[in-house]
Amino acid sequence: MKFALFILPSWPEQDPKHQSRAFGEAVEQIQFAEELGFDSVWLAEHHFTRFGVCPLALPFAHFVAAKTSKIRIGTGVTVVNFHDPIFLAEEAAMLDVLSGGRLDFGIGRGQVVYEYNNFNVDYETRTQRFEEILDVILGLWTTPGFSYDGVFYQLKDMTITPTPIQQPHPPVYLAVSRSAASVDVAISRDLPILTGANTPDDDVLGIRSLYYEGCAAAGKDPLAQQMPFFRLSYVAEDEKHAKEDPREALTWVRDLNGLRRTLTGGSEIYMDLDHWRNTRTEQPPTYEDQLKDTTYFGTPDQMTERLRWLQKEHDIQYFGASMAFGSIKHEKVLRSMELFAREVMPKFR
Repeated sequence: MKFALFILPSWPEQDPKHQSRAFGEAVEQIQFAEELGFDSVWLAEHHFTRFGVCPLALPFAHFVAAKTSKIRIGTGVTVVNFHDPIFLAEEAAMLDVLSGGRLDFGIGRGQVVYEYNNFNVDYETRTQRFEEILDVILGLWTTPGFSYDGVFYQLKDMTITPTPIQQPHPPVYLAVSRSAASVDVAISRDLPILTGANTPDDDVLGIRSLYYEGCAAAGKDPLAQQMPFFRLSYVAEDEKHAKEDPREALTWVRDLNGLRRTLTGGSEIYMDLDHWRNTRTEQPPTYEDQLKDTTYFGTPDQMTERLRWLQKEHDIQYFGASMAFGSIKHEKVLRSMELFAREVMPKFR
């Protein structure tokens, strides 16, 4: 089994100093992950939110590449519909070159309505726009003098430099949530899929099952060894701390994402989260419910047991741990990583 670390720098305190501190802590966690033997690190793109203060995953990935030497670097994901595809192809190729061929390029359409509205991109065009961008990026990476005539993008006799080190191109991953159509696109293009760390287990495993079934029907390899199964994770020496240490952080993540889903524009960065909590019309899942269906919190032995179950029952061969979320303290994240790497990972190598 391979292991990944998912990084999402958050800003739970409205303190300008914390934004820069979040990135410093994230880089320290990534360097520690490399030291501990994690196979990859994945960086997410989010806009106009405290949930993830990383609006540009690729520039952050360039910095990470300069601070590491062997760990693979994934984007989980780059929301390509908010970017120029030619520039993305060039920037990602540069990252692959500068990192020595360590890029895993995860891409997605994005689903947050207020992000689309803020960027003035038509939400209803997101699927066709995404597929055209994917065509353009892959074409520019592999075809000198590439031309393309789409609805949104047109290119004529275009060649970029540098081209990626990895051939024919860096691994490309397609983000899917609950859409069977996205699974079909991934299968048709021979791409592995990425699923979210915050989505309930049953939903994520259901999507992966659809992908496996579709690959089998098409006579294709399901690429299980390449697909990280991301989960909110926390490891502590005893069960009490494993369950209680993340309570405040996970509650914040749950509620902030609930607030974000109500927005059609603007930003929640300086909105009063407590006011929204007191006036919301629907109650969210309880923390105890989240422990059951979304999180992997436990002692090293408990984590080992759950991973063995995933491996046996669902052919999970690549586990991605999201350990730094919300307000959880940096020192606790590092200790959780260490326990996981030293007492869980060796049992699956």
